[in-house]
Amino acid sequence: MNNLLPPFFYFPLPIPPNYMRVAEQHEVRQLAGPMGRPAGDQRSAQKITEQSTVLKDFLDGHHRWQLEQDLKQHVGDWTQANPDPESRANAAYDLERVLRFIDNLDERKLDGSDERNGKIDGFFERGVIILHNSEADCLDQFAREGYAALCDV
Repeated sequence: MNNLLPPFFYFPLPIPPNYMRVAEQHEVRQLAGPMGRPAGDQRSAQKITEQSTVLKDFLDGHHRWQLEQDLKQHVGDWTQANPDPESRANAAYDLERVLRFIDNLDERKLDGSDERNGKIDGFFERGVIILHNSEADCLDQFAREGYAALCDV
C-alpha cells in the first residue's frame, strides 16, 4: 500500500490576494503605529497599489476624500505629494495592511459588508454617508483614532 499523500499536502496553497491569515490579523491588532515595509520589501508605492485589490479600489474611489487627510496622520502620505519614495512606499504598505485587515473582518458581525471582496463596504453617496457598523465605519474609526481602533474590532 502506498502511504504517499497527494501533492497538495506537500506544497502550501497560494494565499488569495485579499486574505489575511489569523496570525497577521492578530499582529495588526497589536500595532501601536505604522511599521512600514518588512525588511527586503523593495516595492514602490505604485507597485504596492497595483498588487492590492483593496488599496487600488479605495484609492480609485470617491469615498477616500472624506478620510484621506486623517488616514495620512496615522499611516503617512502615500501620494506623490510626499517627495520621499521610501516614505511613500512605507505609507502605502501600512495603508494596504489596514485596509486588508478591515476587509477581512467577519461579515456576520458587520452590516452591509462582504469579507475578503477587495473593497471597503459601507460607503454611500460618494463617501459622504458611512453605514454604521460596516467596514467603512471601521475605517472611519481608524482614521479618527489610529491603530487603537483596530484592537476593538
